[in-house]
Amino acid sequence: MKWFLPFLTFVFLGDFLGKIQFQLTNKPNYGIHYLIGIVESCFYCFIFYSLTKSKEIKKMTIMSGLLCLIIYLGSYFFYRNNLNTIFWCVTICGFFIVTTALAFLYKMAIDIERLSLCKEPGFWISFGVSLFFSGISISFSLHDYIIKNDLQLFGQVLHNTIPQILSLILYSCIIIAIILCKKKTKTSSLPS
Repeated sequence: MKWFLPFLTFVFLGDFLGKIQFQLTNKPNYGIHYLIGIVESCFYCFIFYSLTKSKEIKKMTIMSGLLCLIIYLGSYFFYRNNLNTIFWCVTICGFFIVTTALAFLYKMAIDIERLSLCKEPGFWISFGVSLFFSGISISFSLHDYIIKNDLQLFGQVLHNTIPQILSLILYSCIIIAIILCKKKTKTSSLPS
């Protein structure tokens, strides 16, 4: 859990600098988006790898992380300045991350009593990650359709609004996981 603050700071600064750069030059900085995608994919795979004891989930997590890394790096080096490529990278890598998160969640559901599942930090991380990446994968895969039909929500293009809403859900789940982790740490450090 100690890595969430630096990770979230990095993602925030990357998004912030990308928006500032776009406002100043009116040109998107695709490199920042690729870098954020790589770091997100690797970070979440690292988290699931660290939280699970299952060899199958560990293998799946490594494969997902490597595939995401290959997809992002390949796209960056061969299709760097194409907005649709970034959307497809996020969509495909989002699928791998969601699959990993759901496999982790399924394994937890089998191994842990259902009543105590919601008390596990890993549950909240996998729940938030699976909701976030499945939602943005769907909205990004429909990018051309959304633009063509001018689909908007709250005055913004739909594929911009959906990630913002899902970010709130993801960050809420991460906060719950951190609070639960702190409670577990305090409980385990109390003398018996």
